[in-house]
Amino acid sequence: MEFINRITQAGVSTQIVSELLTGVEGDFDLGILYICPWPPYDPLSIFQALKAKGNIRHLICCTCAGIIGATREIEGRPSASLMLMRLPQVKIVPFVLSQPVLETLKVKEDWYNFLEVYPNEKPSFIVFADPFAFDGNGFLAGLNEAYPGMPIVGGLASAASGPGENTLILDGEVMREGLVGACLTGNLRVETVVSQGCRPIGETFIVTKAQRNIIYELAGRPFYKVLEEVLNKGTDYDRHLAHEAIFVGIAMNEYKDKFKRGDFLIRGVMGVEPQSGAGVVGDHMRVGQTVQFHLRDGRTANEDLHELLKQYKAQAQATSAHGAFVFSCNGRGINLFGEHDHDIRIIQHHLGPVPAAGFFCAGEFGPVGGINFLHGFTNSMALFYPQQL
Repeated sequence: MEFINRITQAGVSTQIVSELLTGVEGDFDLGILYICPWPPYDPLSIFQALKAKGNIRHLICCTCAGIIGATREIEGRPSASLMLMRLPQVKIVPFVLSQPVLETLKVKEDWYNFLEVYPNEKPSFIVFADPFAFDGNGFLAGLNEAYPGMPIVGGLASAASGPGENTLILDGEVMREGLVGACLTGNLRVETVVSQGCRPIGETFIVTKAQRNIIYELAGRPFYKVLEEVLNKGTDYDRHLAHEAIFVGIAMNEYKDKFKRGDFLIRGVMGVEPQSGAGVVGDHMRVGQTVQFHLRDGRTANEDLHELLKQYKAQAQATSAHGAFVFSCNGRGINLFGEHDHDIRIIQHHLGPVPAAGFFCAGEFGPVGGINFLHGFTNSMALFYPQQL
């Protein structure tokens, strides 16, 4: 198994492709190309030139607001990042999925027929979707049911401000909406680290009254009263962050005695109903769930990424991954941390040197507690190992 990454900020398609393929020889099973398509970058012409010149069996392309390479992150400027993979004894099932086709995949058997892949094959998925005209949560719900516990990683294309402006390409098929991706089975193990960039505040509470995405009561008391008490016990800085944004962490395993980083799915508090004191959150809630309020800022996100990678390295079954994909929210980067190359620098510090590629997303796919979700403000990474070490 071999992964090779190249990035470039060259000017025209031929020069771009030449730089991306510098020093690259031989055939590859899979290539994934991320393009930040500011002029003069044209995604389709770059893709076609790369496909013509490179010996790549399957090639996927996604446009984005910024790219990530093994040592650099380039935001808001013309750039491209390419990951090339040799994957011996790995079956690659590339697929495209439109919204109308997604709506026909109603039960597990529909997914098995569509992909011709079954749960006993232990598949991993790497996917890229348009955020405007595709139901990413519906897609995840279908795959989570059909292939429970299997990782789905990737992100939402981020180069556009409106429908039809992103470009997704799989081999010869160009999509302006929908999803492109690859299902991988065989001699491959994919491990994930999802950093949601938050820290908990206060204690945990049981949801005692909820409907749809509204929490009415926590531990028998109005949602807002509980939140108010938690913030009153916090610091001035906590209250400052809460004024900017407050989050609810939903415990993925309610039977744990103690919770640690990575045990919560983070969802934003969208608002509070003045009369009832109920909280409107960014997910469906149910009675009996364990939740804890969370806060987020650059310092917290930095700490969270460091700590999760330390935890992962301490329990990793191999000294070094063969390759890594990094999907970082476009709200991170220079906007959140005030410095370039933040996430990739920390990843290489803990896990490197490792070939790495990715992009700044409009939403990130990744598992929390063994279930795949669509996230925001998250760094979701996939680490690739051969199954037979």
